[in-house]
Amino acid sequence: DNRRLYASQSGRFFGRESGPVDHIDYLIAIRIGSHRFRGPQVWNGGDWRASLVGTNYPVISHETGQWCAFPDFRDIDKYTGALQAHNLEIFRDSLAAHGMLDQAQDFLMASGAFQLACYKEDIEALLRTPGMGGFQLLDLHDYPGQGTALVGPLNVFWQSKGYVTPQLFRRFCNATVPLARMTRRIYTHSDDLRVPLEIAHFGPTPLSQAVPYWKILNSRGQLMASGTLEARDIPIENGIELGTISTSLKTFATPGKYTLVAGLDGSDVKNDWAFWVYPDDINDHMPDTVSVTQSPTEAVASLAKGGRVLFVPAYNDLPWDCPPVERLPIFWNGLMGPKWGRSLGLLCDPNHPALSDFVTDFHYDWQWEDVIRPACRAVNIESLPSELMPIVQVIDDWNRNYKLGLIFECTVGPGKLMVCAADLISDLETRPVARQLRHSLTQYMAGDRFHPSVNITPDQFTDLLFDDRIMQKLGATARDRSPSQRSRPRNAIDGNPNTVWSVGDVRNGTTVDYPFELIISFAKPVPMTGLLSLSRQNDRNHTGDIREYAIDVSADAETWVSVVKGEWESTYDPQTVDFGRIVMAKHLKLTALSGFGNDKSAALAELTVLTPSFDMNQDASLQTFIPPDEPTATEDIEGP
Repeated sequence: DNRRLYASQSGRFFGRESGPVDHIDYLIAIRIGSHRFRGPQVWNGGDWRASLVGTNYPVISHETGQWCAFPDFRDIDKYTGALQAHNLEIFRDSLAAHGMLDQAQDFLMASGAFQLACYKEDIEALLRTPGMGGFQLLDLHDYPGQGTALVGPLNVFWQSKGYVTPQLFRRFCNATVPLARMTRRIYTHSDDLRVPLEIAHFGPTPLSQAVPYWKILNSRGQLMASGTLEARDIPIENGIELGTISTSLKTFATPGKYTLVAGLDGSDVKNDWAFWVYPDDINDHMPDTVSVTQSPTEAVASLAKGGRVLFVPAYNDLPWDCPPVERLPIFWNGLMGPKWGRSLGLLCDPNHPALSDFVTDFHYDWQWEDVIRPACRAVNIESLPSELMPIVQVIDDWNRNYKLGLIFECTVGPGKLMVCAADLISDLETRPVARQLRHSLTQYMAGDRFHPSVNITPDQFTDLLFDDRIMQKLGATARDRSPSQRSRPRNAIDGNPNTVWSVGDVRNGTTVDYPFELIISFAKPVPMTGLLSLSRQNDRNHTGDIREYAIDVSADAETWVSVVKGEWESTYDPQTVDFGRIVMAKHLKLTALSGFGNDKSAALAELTVLTPSFDMNQDASLQTFIPPDEPTATEDIEGP
């Protein structure tokens, strides 16, 4: 026929805002101008109706999803002929080298449960949007190319990975789907649960006098509350309001996980949503036998006396190989969309006695958002004995495979140590989940069951830490010789791996070539034993990674003395430069002599001096600096 169709190849409809367009029958897009149709912005009960204002055509969301799960190494033997799964072999061997191969299946199942929760949120947000024409998923199965995108609930061969069934997936992705505008997942005992219910129906015919029902179940499947809503005819469309349910939570046991179920009476149409109820306050006092501290010095002193210590490291007191804990899984994959933090959720041991008063499944769920906010970094425990296994472990990107602990225990000399990387100190009056976790940990630590099986030395404990504010405390300033005003040398010493010093990059409008210089000056001479560097974390091409370098020092920034020359690798991991001696200097110069391939630029996320005389607690008045979230790069990532 002569119909005129429009489907954007790039997934974007540039050059216009929402509004009428002549001569198209539908639009497949990620966004219209700045108005998006996918992503977490409208999860938790929202919708995309604001993005459709003025449109006169159906809009289909492009490449919805793209949330990753951990690789399934059982698939390796399924590849035959020329298509061998060498990519999966690389990831498997890396996991083995980091001592965690025996956890691969657990990582898959836990990350898969998190992936599924994100797909549910994405799909339901679109189904809640009145006038939305539909959505495309990317994908129901994994894509082995373009960096290995493990975005499917099914594997490459369209087979189940074991963490979702067709019946479960159809609850929220079907012709008829009940919907709840769950604007909250965390409640306290004194709250009322009040949730508007809707339905999206795209079946072959309208439904006549359907009776919506709802019920709330506890974790044992026992009925806590239930009801029905007024019978009504349901047309073929979405955004159909069914009514609002309301119930008091005063009789609900706390802490507890509950499930709201909504459906249509006499049919198999139903959907469900988890929520959690916590005490309004925990009135018991901190056990006298347990101390809670962010100070390594206090922790070591207490442990040396046989104390029981809950150590909560400050955000800035961890090395750069301790990445942020993300509230969402990796998008598409960590090679195509690299950044400092790229995790796949949590692997929890819900049966551990430390969590006996804390409600969790074996995987990350939405109540954990309250624990890891406002910002949280995992502790890299690869330097500790291999038998030390976290109570709650962060699942890292399969391209990196750091062994990351969110919560773990050990003995240190005569003392007993519990480490929780999440903030269990600040704003607990407004964070009921974090408050409950602290209660559960400290009650366990005060009891007879607190017997960590792995011992570490005080040095092993303190070696887990590194103050990334050293350059600020030393009064460091930075400059370069770039003609561009956008090279931002300060970014190399700001303690924030999400910012970058970059010179020579064509995107900065420069045409200069090697060598490039970064000059750092201190408030007074500083004793240095070496440097710690971190390449930019957010560039898939490793643009600006420095290969050959030279380090010089000076007393006056005029006469320079060579200290060391060497080569760095092109890697996202931190790298150390050892001076081999203590060097005292007020000025330091890094000269980038070459890069990799044809790249004619130099870039660094961070450069920090290593100094034997620096006390990480010397300036208690300096406020903790929390790097902001890195701007999302998902707009520049496309599927196959």
